[in-house]
Amino acid sequence: MIKRFHGIDRHKMSSTVSILNQEGVEEKLVTIKGNLKNYIKNLGPEDAVAIETGIGCFYWANRIESRGAKCFIIDPYRFRIIKDSWKKTDKNDCRNIAKALWVYIITGEFGLPEVYKPKRDVIELRKLFAQYRNMNKYINMLKNNIQAILLDDDIVLTLKDKKHLLSEKEDEEFLDCLDITDASKICIKASLDILWKATSQKEVLTREIMRAGIPFEDKVKILISIKGITPLSALAFLADIGDIKRFKSVRKMK
Repeated sequence: MIKRFHGIDRHKMSSTVSILNQEGVEEKLVTIKGNLKNYIKNLGPEDAVAIETGIGCFYWANRIESRGAKCFIIDPYRFRIIKDSWKKTDKNDCRNIAKALWVYIITGEFGLPEVYKPKRDVIELRKLFAQYRNMNKYINMLKNNIQAILLDDDIVLTLKDKKHLLSEKEDEEFLDCLDITDASKICIKASLDILWKATSQKEVLTREIMRAGIPFEDKVKILISIKGITPLSALAFLADIGDIKRFKSVRKMK
């Protein structure tokens, strides 16, 4: 049975927590310096906690629930008590969160605008895919930078020439054959060196994504039976969707 209701307004260097009892009366207002690790140690099955979305919220939600407590992650943009508050301070925010949590659990008068909490394996996949996408953007930026340098020397490469230049085994030899300035060669060589390192890291991420996707093997097999779907794109879809049962209809997935 829930006896304590915690509303946490979390920031990078500190957090403010309002704790209500079963009657909805505030028992404590706590300011925590640093992270929440020591605070969480005192939580148990009699505690319910609500925190806002933000960087690290899933990590802390898992830590809180590992203590046997219930944890709700709420969307502050849909939480009108906070959004429309005239006096938006850390103390008011955590008190509003705690009060809303108490009302939700004790009276059931309204629902909390909860954010879906994915399982740990989905979180890990999402983290890897986020880095994978960033690496792809970085690789494309490097290629565009090389092309811009060449255009500055009035060099337009054919598709065949691009393959030679963007080949780690042929790049230096091909670069020496181009009629460009020494400064352009230096800049392109620097970009190519970074490009090969980024490409190598992308391959590492791909392997790690496939390894992290082993628990989803059965679902991946079903998805890749669809023409054009690869194991990688199937895992990207599964990481994005998480638990498909949380959608009431196909339209809700869009």
